[in-house]
Amino acid sequence: MDKMRKIIKKFKNIFNKDNKKLGENLVIMMIIGIIIIIAGGSLFGDDKKKEPEIKNTEPEKLETLGGVGKLEEKTELEIKVEEILSQINGAGVVKVLITYESGAEIVPFTNIKKSDEAIDERDSAGGTRKSNQTSYESSIVYEEEGSGIKKPIIVKEVYPKVKGVVVVADGGGDLTIRENLLRAVQVLLDVPVHKVQIYERKK
Repeated sequence: MDKMRKIIKKFKNIFNKDNKKLGENLVIMMIIGIIIIIAGGSLFGDDKKKEPEIKNTEPEKLETLGGVGKLEEKTELEIKVEEILSQINGAGVVKVLITYESGAEIVPFTNIKKSDEAIDERDSAGGTRKSNQTSYESSIVYEEEGSGIKKPIIVKEVYPKVKGVVVVADGGGDLTIRENLLRAVQVLLDVPVHKVQIYERKK
């Protein structure tokens, strides 16, 4: 029995030693694993931070290109001149471009209030003098649309002086039609001959 007890104690001591070594190995492995996870996370984190910067640059380029590619809409005057010139015999399809020396002037409707004020003034000699002071206050009148947006009431739109006119027409190559188009533009826009150019439209 004593021998059996000694053998059992020896086995217990062996297992206890092995357990300590296993525990130490497990702790070391866990520390190494944590270091790998932290290092890997920081690397992947940097990649994730860089991705949004690349994505954000694309819409800005598209917006810039869109702004450059836009063309101004035709003015109401250009459309009217095109309609009239296209009625000239042999003119065919007509396109008109009008340039101005400055922008159009929009005149809004204003509400003007007048107020008079009597002022008593005293001079250094003790005398008094009465004078009337008149002041004016103007404010733009707005109209409210169905959506609740307020827009100023426009009285008139003043077009500036015409800088030049270019007319492109199907019949622009014919001398007679060309002369008729030129005279019509002069009358409609009150511009001299040297400011008007007539060209034949590409077919």
